[in-house]
Order: sequence, then structure tokens, then C-alpha cells
Amino acid sequence: METGPIILAQSAVGPIYEAMLDATRPAHLAFCENNQVELRQFREVLRGFHPWHACYNRILILRGLLDQDFRGWFMHLDADAVIRHPEFDIRRYFGKRQDKSLIACLGSPDSEPWAINDGVFFLNMGNETAREIVRRWHSAFMAHLSDDMLRSAVVPWQYPDGSPFPGDQHLLQMELLRDPSLMDDVLIEEPLLMNHRGAKFIRQFLRSHGSHEERLGWIKEAVSGFAC
Repeated sequence: METGPIILAQSAVGPIYEAMLDATRPAHLAFCENNQVELRQFREVLRGFHPWHACYNRILILRGLLDQDFRGWFMHLDADAVIRHPEFDIRRYFGKRQDKSLIACLGSPDSEPWAINDGVFFLNMGNETAREIVRRWHSAFMAHLSDDMLRSAVVPWQYPDGSPFPGDQHLLQMELLRDPSLMDDVLIEEPLLMNHRGAKFIRQFLRSHGSHEERLGWIKEAVSGFAC
């Protein structure tokens, strides 16, 4: 089945995460060339005040695509995610899943179905449920996070007193939890395919796996076969 246009988007601000983008870029460019995918990388904060606020870029990018009536597939990878096999036929993969709105993995094997990890996810913008997910995710971001709140949150996902700050993933999970109908077309993918440090297609090296420097080293090792 024809999949139409595909966009792969990534965001990073700051030396470590931008170095991760630099390290993965050759492999990701090869993947995009093999599959006729458009690569968009953002090295700026679209709304916010601190480098880690680039995590919210994905919400604003998706809102912009919705406003442009984009109807293809949107792929999002965090800067610490690596396409390990650029020859992976993503058009064939999406072609078999055109009835799905969102494809993602769970945060952990025993998580509730709505508790997805948005470090790696695919959204079918031709699916009306997917478009509604974008609307609600964006509305939650704009309604629940004021500029004053964003300005105060210097440390990732924490208020100054150390209490949890609503991140992009939390905002999405809460929308999926509030309205179970949004989960009707969601596909929970196997972590050994994507969004796992040992995944076949897309590996991700999370903060819980090691220091920034260790993760950057693992990323460079994972893409060592691709020249800059």
C-alpha cells in the first residue's frame, strides 16, 4: 500500500545532544536516501528557555504539520536514538500498518498500554485518530505549561523544589489515559525492533543506561560503519 511522504524529525540543543545528532547523521541520511524520507533536524528550542526544552519541539512540529494538512508518516527519534540498519524498508513496514495511528513501545514491559515511550515513535498523519492525538497533545502543552513555568524549570523535568515537571511524554500519556478511544488504532511495537539499547532497527541509549559521555560513546560505536 502506498505510504506517501515520510518525515524523520529530531531535536537537540547543547553540546552533548548535538554531538549525538552529529554522530548519527551519516546513518540517518543513508536510511532516508534508501527510503525517500525527508530528514529534519532542529538545533533550537521552539518554545521554552532552557536547552532541555527542545524535548517539546516534537509537539510543535506535529502541530505545524497538522496545520499544513500533512497526511504522511511522521517518525520521531530522540537524539540518543540510532537507526542501526539504514537498509530497513520503512515503506514496506508502514504499508502493512496503514490502519494504525501511532506506533511506539512501552516504557517498560509491565506498563499500562497508554504508558508509551515517545523517544521513538511513528505517527500516521493520514489517520484521523492520530490527528486528534496531535490536537490534544498540543492543547495540553499550551494549557498546562505557562512561560513562567518553563522559565523556572532549569533542571530537566523538575521544578526548582525537585518535584516532577510535566514532560512531553507525560503530557501524551495523560491524553491517552483520559480517552481510551485514542488507543484504538495504536500499535505497541516490540522493543527488540526499536526503542531498546539492543534493538534490531532503532536503538536508544537512555539516561538511565549511563552518563552522557558513555551514551555518546555507545552511539558512535553503533554507527561506526558510516563515514561522515
